[in-house]
Amino acid sequence: MEVHAPTEDLDAAEFDKIYAKLKNIEQTSGRTLDWSNVKKVLAEARGIPVPIFEIRQGSGKGVAEPREAKHPSKLYGRPEIPELKKDAWAVLAADVRDEKDAVRLAAIINHQGPQIPARVVSKNVSYRVIAGPFNDIKDAKDAVKRLKIDLEFDGRLIEPVKKK
Repeated sequence: MEVHAPTEDLDAAEFDKIYAKLKNIEQTSGRTLDWSNVKKVLAEARGIPVPIFEIRQGSGKGVAEPREAKHPSKLYGRPEIPELKKDAWAVLAADVRDEKDAVRLAAIINHQGPQIPARVVSKNVSYRVIAGPFNDIKDAKDAVKRLKIDLEFDGRLIEPVKKK
């Protein structure tokens, strides 16, 4: 049972309807409701589902065995970050000492819409958040501008390494 709104404003007729439905559920299911739990759920109105059937030792009608969930091989909600190339433009979004901070910043940047691909690169005693690769300087400058406007980061352009 799940109750979202406080029941203080309900009149006796509405309570009678609720209890009639619950008694009907109790009769059709052949299981006894835990009425003290029902009253508690109605009083608290926390919006959280709470089991209201009585569970007795050895009744065999307790909680069902959980099913094992199959996880997909590829998570579709997670942005894919292309490989960082030395011959492409990139942006240094941040240089921080704490790895967790760097990972958080990269995740924030990755979830901007449209996506700015970002990753964490370890550098001596600090961690750099690098955004990119970008096809050209225009795309890289656009990313710098978006980082400044959206997240107040002062990104710096990283020029591609020229092949000899």
